[in-house]
Amino acid sequence: MSDLPNSVPRFRGEVSVGDVLVTREGPRVVSWAIRLGARLMGLPALVNHVIIVHHRDPVTGHWVGIEGRPSGTGWTDVTARLAGPLTNANTLQPKTEDQRYLIATAAESLINTTYDWTAIAEAARWALHIRLQAAAEWPEDAVPGAVVCSSFADWAYERVGLGNPGGTALTRFTVPGHWDRFMIEGKWT
Repeated sequence: MSDLPNSVPRFRGEVSVGDVLVTREGPRVVSWAIRLGARLMGLPALVNHVIIVHHRDPVTGHWVGIEGRPSGTGWTDVTARLAGPLTNANTLQPKTEDQRYLIATAAESLINTTYDWTAIAEAARWALHIRLQAAAEWPEDAVPGAVVCSSFADWAYERVGLGNPGGTALTRFTVPGHWDRFMIEGKWT
């Protein structure tokens, strides 16, 4: 897959509450490392971050999302990200209004959750094909005590019973490339 940006966003339609965005952003070396890991795992390597769309700001009209980040899970304006040529979203994945609400509620429940550095180390081992798993998957129905951006979104979708890139077997160790492939291939069907 080429890393050359397209001239238009890669998703169709408008985003709404509960949709997942994948973007390329952040410090260049961090972005590059995440994308290299995706490439080594055989995943699309265009993006390095995941955000759940939460609501439209009543004053500015901008879409606001929730993201996992090293400073803790928190709120973010997604306006600029929506215009990014490498941004992708699961806008075509069917979701009821109730499911959208439940995704947003699940995402809110993890505000201020710490970053899962153990999962980052595990993803690096997987990318390097070191199959010694040092960390465990979250127990089923557990609320995670630490997340990364992509596992945070996977957990919220799993919680609501919607298709997600990790299914029920891979939640904690889902990476942005998993979400991008899930969207590109329409794996929710």
